[in-house]
Amino acid sequence: MLPYIVLGLFAGAIYALASLGVVLTYRTTGFFNFAYGGEAMFLAYVFWQLRDRWHLSQWISIPLLLLVIAPILGLILEGVFRTMASRSADVQIVVALGTLAFFTSFVPIVFGGTPHPLQSIFSPTASFTVSGTIVTANQAGTIVLVVAAGALLFALLRWSRFGTATRAVVDNRDLAGLIGVNANRVGQVAWIIATMFAALAGVLLSVQENLVTYVLPFLVLYSFAPAILGRLTNLPLAFAGAIALGVINSVLQKYGSAGFVAKLEGSIPYLALFVLLVAYGKRLVEVRSSVRLITGAHVIGDNTKRYALVGGALAVIGGTVLPQTLGASTVGDLAQAMAYAVVALTVVVLTGWTGQISLAQMSFAGIGAVVAAHIAGTHGGLFPLAILVAVLISVPVSLLIGIPSLRLSGLFLALATMAFALLMDNLVFSSNSIGGGLTGLNLTAAKIGPLRFESAQSQFYLCGVALIVTAFGALWLRQGPVGRRLQMVRDAPDAAATLGASLTLTKLAVFAACAAVASIGGALLAITQGTIAPVNFDSSHSLALLLAVVLGGRSLISGAVFAGGVQLVQLLPLNANVHTYLPLGIAVSVIMVAREPEGLPRVSLQQLRYCSAVLYRRRMRELLRLRPTTARTAHAVGSNV
Repeated sequence: MLPYIVLGLFAGAIYALASLGVVLTYRTTGFFNFAYGGEAMFLAYVFWQLRDRWHLSQWISIPLLLLVIAPILGLILEGVFRTMASRSADVQIVVALGTLAFFTSFVPIVFGGTPHPLQSIFSPTASFTVSGTIVTANQAGTIVLVVAAGALLFALLRWSRFGTATRAVVDNRDLAGLIGVNANRVGQVAWIIATMFAALAGVLLSVQENLVTYVLPFLVLYSFAPAILGRLTNLPLAFAGAIALGVINSVLQKYGSAGFVAKLEGSIPYLALFVLLVAYGKRLVEVRSSVRLITGAHVIGDNTKRYALVGGALAVIGGTVLPQTLGASTVGDLAQAMAYAVVALTVVVLTGWTGQISLAQMSFAGIGAVVAAHIAGTHGGLFPLAILVAVLISVPVSLLIGIPSLRLSGLFLALATMAFALLMDNLVFSSNSIGGGLTGLNLTAAKIGPLRFESAQSQFYLCGVALIVTAFGALWLRQGPVGRRLQMVRDAPDAAATLGASLTLTKLAVFAACAAVASIGGALLAITQGTIAPVNFDSSHSLALLLAVVLGGRSLISGAVFAGGVQLVQLLPLNANVHTYLPLGIAVSVIMVAREPEGLPRVSLQQLRYCSAVLYRRRMRELLRLRPTTARTAHAVGSNV
């Protein structure tokens, strides 16, 4: 047992280091840094570039990383997030998720997407024995380094002026300013320290797991559960929770390294995160420095019916012309994009209309796809039954999130949905009997009554009708009493309860309805794809879906259509650079337009109006300058005559 405990202490120490960074930034600035894993990955690659590719001495690379590069990155991130200080929680979360997407798409472009080994910063061969257990220098050095860093941070916060200023900012940010505490300076120092911890965690994790762009960010997510255990304010409790988590994970390896035990081992951090969120419930109170003004969703105006009619007309024209003019492959891609837009529509309702961030919508779509493959995989005529069963499964499962949502909001609800999506990835979709393993599941042509949806054109019409029906149904609900209730739940939940609106019923109904629609969209995706791969419905795709909707306008139906368009671009056989740089462009754009509920269309319209006004004023100034000259010329001509 002792070797497993030693390994657990080693892994837990790294998670503890990351947990300290997450808690520090939250308790001082009020921002939960979803991008912490991306930071750790980026800085680990920078260290690899300095030491292993440029062959700088380790004694130069480490100080350069920790004392120069990490602080600069911390100041940049602090500046980005500070501009969001007056925004609502959903905007702050979206910016953090956009930053995470930026790192995960930027690193492969700069450093390459292939995995790289990373040698330990300690002696790779030295080791010693404790009670018959071999302890390597890397393991011992990591534990000592992390304990020393934690002790220094605790002493800094406990007995220094910075610690006193930090406590003042946490208690009341505005009052701290009145007594001479510079809250912005405190935030900058906190971000610098947290980013230095991210650099250490990234390097130490990469020694164990190698440099892999799609692994490191998820490993750092292990630190979120200990951070929640400390309620995002208690550093010693978060540190102890991370150590315990590492030991539990390691001990489980004693009883099996394959099968369900291995999956459970990798899922314990996410399970612990979800259970802690549910158990704490309303006791998870945001620190005062994180309380922000609420930014309401854009209220639908009088032009909604006009826009709906225009959109419907364009849909009819497109449905008539496109299948006749495009090739079968492109028409099939359009069908898949419209099925994707059906799932994206649920993000509009949850995030744009009720202010609830959900990172699990593609998981519900995966339920629909898997159920469709199992029921109608060989008997296409059972496809309607498959949709019904998918809805009947997804609705009760959605209550696993809906019930916690009654006690959680904003940040903590986003964490709960993320934990749920990760659990679905590790325990459900990865199962060979459910998701089909690496080969996935195959489907035959679906049938609804006498209609057979085998050709790309028939699938195009099926997905198009589904998108139009769900879009107009959502718009009809938005304009009625349900829409007004959703607006109240988002902007003023206490006032909504006072006026008699049932928050419990509204939230549960919204989650259940969106889960049902997402499962239908997943079933449609199953038809258009033909072969279901569980990896297409993992948590990273839920993140990509959310960012695409935010960019297109999270309060607009067209935001879902925009997300479908992004999916179409990724499906089309375009230049490789388009597929490489598209995720990076989306991430940067989301960070820039996250504060605008109507996304990129609204920002583009504002910029167009601004440019038109500038050009108009410039033209008027030129006319005013030319007018006296014209008058003098006319006077001179008249005198000569």
